[in-house]
Amino acid sequence: MASIAVSFGKDPREQAPVHVATGAWTIDKLACWLLVVAVVFINAADFRGDTGEEFRVHWQIYLRLLVAFICGCVGILYFIPKTFRDFLAGPGLFVSGYVAWYGATLVTSVDRSYCTAAWISLVGVLLIIPAAMRVLGGANYLSAVASGLTLYLIGSWIAYLFVPAVGVFQEQVTQTLVYERMGGLGHPNELGFYAAFTVLVYAGLATSGRLRWSIASCGMALGAATLLTCFSRTAMIACGFGLLFTLQMHLRQRGNAVAVFLALSLLTLVAFIAMGTGKLDWFVESALTKLTKSGSTEELSTATGRTEIWAYGIEQIKASPIVGYGYCSARFVMEEYSFHCHNIVLNALLFGGILSGGIVLGMILYLMRSLVVAPRPEIDGLVVCMLVGGMVDGLLGAPSPAATVLIWFSILLWRQLDMHLAPPASV
Repeated sequence: MASIAVSFGKDPREQAPVHVATGAWTIDKLACWLLVVAVVFINAADFRGDTGEEFRVHWQIYLRLLVAFICGCVGILYFIPKTFRDFLAGPGLFVSGYVAWYGATLVTSVDRSYCTAAWISLVGVLLIIPAAMRVLGGANYLSAVASGLTLYLIGSWIAYLFVPAVGVFQEQVTQTLVYERMGGLGHPNELGFYAAFTVLVYAGLATSGRLRWSIASCGMALGAATLLTCFSRTAMIACGFGLLFTLQMHLRQRGNAVAVFLALSLLTLVAFIAMGTGKLDWFVESALTKLTKSGSTEELSTATGRTEIWAYGIEQIKASPIVGYGYCSARFVMEEYSFHCHNIVLNALLFGGILSGGIVLGMILYLMRSLVVAPRPEIDGLVVCMLVGGMVDGLLGAPSPAATVLIWFSILLWRQLDMHLAPPASV
């Protein structure tokens, strides 16, 4: 096992990234790999099915708390000497401010016990992220994330096909129409993002040469099939934009660039012909109708009711703009409106007021800038997916930190820790 000693007297910029030696898997590496998989899979899986608006403590919550507790213990007992400074420099400061402010506002939260438990779980998971990234290295870390995502999708398909009481989600679209979607081990929208992440992680590993395309294509096909079946339109769009950034190096190659140009030219020609014959309006209306659940395009113009949710959320934020209502308090404040604000910045403003919203906005600006000035194809697809999805979904407001939380803070710290998909260097 590698030594974990580090000099606190040195400037953090002078310290080279610390990794365990390559070769055989040590206890440290195995523990980190299993914990990443557990956070992604266990903290999101719900084996009880749709219980309506019921909320009570049950065995799955205890299991998720246990996972977060173990993550926290590993982070504190073994890796704090190495990762302490990661939270005091660069984008790590966003993480520290995010955690510290939510901790400070717990005393004013609407439900102190619930918000405190959610906050402690968040701290536990955040502590393991830089430790696992340093110990595993970029490729193994993304492989652990991919393994957790794959397990979740496979479990969701089993639930959907063989345990419909758990895996089939019945959504009340109108007073008379119930729309059935694949929910798997969670909500269809959450499953959709898991599927999108799966596609993008496998594509990133294959693009970088760390995984054969023949193997990666199987994971990508699983993700794509899940996306279509759970019918999460936001996740589909986010995944599409993410793939453009993940595959950008391939798209820039001369042959591929010509093919893309010809395809776009053909689509443009077809569009002009359709406009000239008066068929375009009919085609667009027909296509948009197929994207709805209710058969009315008004559903899309209101972002599936999100405009009303945003308006209500803003009113609640105005009522407590300084300290908000506590970390993950949307369950109580937005009870009549989908239990969250459907936007990562609005969610942050609701949880912790102006300062919290400003920190999340700073994270977004940092990630957007990084896409331009320091592209990393292996994670840029995930960055874009999170940014696009975050416009209309909460993503970060999870009382049980799972894949979305872990991926968000991983991509935030990726460049700071100088992660690559090459094998990690020796200590």
